[in-house]
Amino acid sequence: MSLILSRTYPDDEDEKNREYFWTVTSEGVYVGSIVYQGTMPKPMWQWSVTVQYPSPGVAKHGLADSRENAAKAFRSAWDKYRPAIGDDRWLQWIKHVELVDARAKAKRY
Repeated sequence: MSLILSRTYPDDEDEKNREYFWTVTSEGVYVGSIVYQGTMPKPMWQWSVTVQYPSPGVAKHGLADSRENAAKAFRSAWDKYRPAIGDDRWLQWIKHVELVDARAKAKRY
């Protein structure tokens, strides 16, 4: 199960926005994010699997001290979570994301 990490705002003029916000996709589908949390007492990177199905004992979010460690934690969680939800729920998620994307393009939120 490949994961792709890409900038959420690649064309933003503000370098912080380009460097602090990351999108995670699997099979071309949005599955989560990694975001720099600079306002915390100790700045951290927050990671989150955003596929909306029950988490069968698998942590779907957390904090790390670097983007690289957040990506490793995301990968570890995803490798447990994706098999746990099964193919039927994965296909439901893909359909959900397609619907959200279509509504966004039509500006019907």
